Amino acid sequence: MSIAISVPVRRSGSDTRDLLLLLAAHVALWTAFCLLYLGPSDLQNDMAEAFSWAQEMPLGTYKHPPFYAWVVHGWFSLFPTADWAFYLLSSVNAAIGLAAVWGIAGRYLSGPPRLAAVLLLEALPFATVQSLNFNANSVLLSLWPVVVLLFLRCFDRRDLAGAVALGLAAAAAMLSKYYSGVILLCCLAAALAHPDRRRFFASPAPYVALVVFAAAMAPHVLWHLHAAVGPLDYMASKSHSNALRIVAKAGLFIAGCAALHALLGAALAWLWRRGRTAEDRPAIPSTGDRRALAIFALGPFLLTVAIALVFKVKIVTQFAIPIFGLSPLAAIVWLRLAVDRAALRRLALLAGIGGLLLLSAAPFAGAWTLRHDIEHAAEPRRLVAERVTALWRRQVGAPLAIVAGSESYALGATFYSPDHPTDFTAFAPAYAPWIDAERLRRGGLAVICLKDDDWCLGETAKYQGLDTWRTELSVAKRMRGVTGRAFDFVVVFVRPGQTLPLEPIKLRPF
Repeated sequence: MSIAISVPVRRSGSDTRDLLLLLAAHVALWTAFCLLYLGPSDLQNDMAEAFSWAQEMPLGTYKHPPFYAWVVHGWFSLFPTADWAFYLLSSVNAAIGLAAVWGIAGRYLSGPPRLAAVLLLEALPFATVQSLNFNANSVLLSLWPVVVLLFLRCFDRRDLAGAVALGLAAAAAMLSKYYSGVILLCCLAAALAHPDRRRFFASPAPYVALVVFAAAMAPHVLWHLHAAVGPLDYMASKSHSNALRIVAKAGLFIAGCAALHALLGAALAWLWRRGRTAEDRPAIPSTGDRRALAIFALGPFLLTVAIALVFKVKIVTQFAIPIFGLSPLAAIVWLRLAVDRAALRRLALLAGIGGLLLLSAAPFAGAWTLRHDIEHAAEPRRLVAERVTALWRRQVGAPLAIVAGSESYALGATFYSPDHPTDFTAFAPAYAPWIDAERLRRGGLAVICLKDDDWCLGETAKYQGLDTWRTELSVAKRMRGVTGRAFDFVVVFVRPGQTLPLEPIKLRPF
């Protein structure tokens, strides 16, 4: 008896070690890739924006709910304000999602097939290259699988602790992006479709989860009721009245999702052709588990397309980042693919070779993006932030407290300036409600405008007549022997101790 018990225990321990090795390799590979490929670039706007919000710890922002900004706040209370730390956060976030998928896969598979359901996600760009920009979409890579895992456990156990955990996880997902309503609808559908639904809904668990969810959401909901501009307004700005254009966008979304599954499809086709005896194939899950897997694997995609068509929302493939986390698991279960240790080692070897090739090419690709200003790689946000901070300190003799101006450079200053100033977004308290007249009077304002940004230069006109200082800069980024193109700036300093006009001359559109 002791032998029969100890063998599965050792196997389970080996599976866990394999998972931990996979997660560690994922974090190491993609953090290193960021440093090598994105090194010549400064942080993308979404990440700098999250950092700027994180400094204020708001209950909401004009664009998104606040949870992922809270995550950034907590992360940088532990790590230095450096690019590598942000890239590490992106990789860890994706790894948490992979771990949750492994937990879900344990309901259907064991041994090598279970780990393959996680390893094959490395073939999906959603979990790799598209996860590197930490924003309201990519944070869902971890939150959606965690919600699904906790829902399945809560459905099985119907215990109080599980219900509370589910309610909190569901709130965290919704407080990152309202789009998370899609995964919550899938949870409801899975519960209703399960043969044991009566037992679940007769227990306190779903109602406790709902109460915890509502309590966690309440502060943000109250904030939204009093906010001048909130995420619902931002969502409305993404709709379009032209039905043909919406259908075209949905078609491109579907085609893009299919194309991004090409590498995964090839790996699955190899496993299918490899074949094995029926005894090697995964067992057929119960009716309830089959229905749940179908809903969670296909439901988010179908709901996304349906919502886009019904509500005329323009969707892009970035929306798909969190919705295909169970694609490999579903394929293995539905096709009953046999994955033994040899196949798993082959897949891991191919993934490792692919990762090493990416790392070897990354520095050259990064230099190319800088030389040709691909994806704004040549924008000297760090250099401008440091130059403006030094000039402010020299002229004013105090830390730089508030910045505004052309979006990329105002946001970049919040991260790259050693003073980490607050962004007075679009010169409008509606977009930056933490800025009021008194805070502007105490801190003054540094405005960074691209020389060809007419909107930004127009906004600086309202500070004429105040005690200001104006200068012009021409800055070019140089890294790894490559020099990017030069950018020209107009910088206006409004010294502290003055009453500044609050309302913008012309509100910047979303």
